[in-house]
Amino acid sequence: MMLKATLLVAAFAAVGVSAAGAPPAAAEEVPSLDITGKWRGKGFVQKDEKSRKMNVTCQIEGEQKGDEIGFDGECRAMMVLKRAIGADILREGERYKGTYVGSNAGPAELDGGPENDGRIVLTMTFPRKVNGDDIATMTIEPANDREFKITTVDTMDDGETMVTTAQITFERD
Repeated sequence: MMLKATLLVAAFAAVGVSAAGAPPAAAEEVPSLDITGKWRGKGFVQKDEKSRKMNVTCQIEGEQKGDEIGFDGECRAMMVLKRAIGADILREGERYKGTYVGSNAGPAELDGGPENDGRIVLTMTFPRKVNGDDIATMTIEPANDREFKITTVDTMDDGETMVTTAQITFERD
């Protein structure tokens, strides 16, 4: 989840949270985003280029039914801060569309698809401006069936500076 704009980690940032493959010849060849089961994650979140990075730990449980993918869980920072996170995503051919919940800015609409290198890139559109606009990018990088990484990137107020607002690596529990 990194177009001009940030699944999971950016939950602590003001923006929110960041999946895979070359344009396939047929819809059935589209890589599937399979996050079924329990996952633990570690990484960081950051609101903007001036704020310090906060280490986070996350736990999510994913579920998939046909072309519907979802997860619910929470992220924690500094042992006292916690934020519920979740997403509901529908795979429509080569596209992924859905909603991410967990950002201070409110639920973000997700829309994107696979890239040539195996990542899934989702544009996140928030209901209000964050760091100058309402758009962020989430990228999901599947490493294997036991691990994946979510990275979110946001463009700052100046319209040029791109900041990684979250990066979390998840491992199967």
